[in-house]
Amino acid sequence: MTVKLPPQIEVMPVDVLYRSDKCQRKDYDSTTESHIREERGYNPKIIRMKRQDENHVWQSKIALDGGGKCEWKLSTVRIDIQLMKNIPLTQGKNPNSVSYVFAFDDEFYSGGGLPGQKKEVQGNLEIKTDLFPMVYINHAFNETDIDMFGGNVRKTQWSRLFRVHNTQEITIAPVLHINNVVVLESPVTRPGKVTVTYPDGSTESISGIIPDYKKLLSMI
Repeated sequence: MTVKLPPQIEVMPVDVLYRSDKCQRKDYDSTTESHIREERGYNPKIIRMKRQDENHVWQSKIALDGGGKCEWKLSTVRIDIQLMKNIPLTQGKNPNSVSYVFAFDDEFYSGGGLPGQKKEVQGNLEIKTDLFPMVYINHAFNETDIDMFGGNVRKTQWSRLFRVHNTQEITIAPVLHINNVVVLESPVTRPGKVTVTYPDGSTESISGIIPDYKKLLSMI
């Protein structure tokens, strides 16, 4: 697993989940008379990626076969990246992460929510997401968040949820358009729509919090 990042982005510790057919676990099930069901055991781990030299490249080897008496098999890998908190762009704002989830079986878990529709992929992956800083001013809570927007993940083409097959190497290499900031501002009084201001100064009113990604791509 390799993550190649712009200097303004950091990678968080990686969530890894192993599952076992051999070691079953019991869970509550309201649909059965005994209220007990058995399911594949799971073994979550946190792995810190290692920085390579002085570059903004981070790597980690994640075993497909976890071994042990339970014969653990890799089920899910989740990687989160976010803007660094000590750069001018994030000052006074709450940074939120961008997630990538890689499912190695059909029982993958969300670990805090899935980043889109499942995409079936074969072989090794290199993912280059165009990311735009997105500032959200929430007047209702008097808060300002900052995300990195990479398209509406409910559309498969921009999803960051991958069901992988025969995959040995995964590289995440996002492209951050640091100077192309899009600003979303909630209405001062409700009801009302969110106002979007694009990097070129144009504005529009939308329902929800998803700006026009194709329009942003046209500005780079």
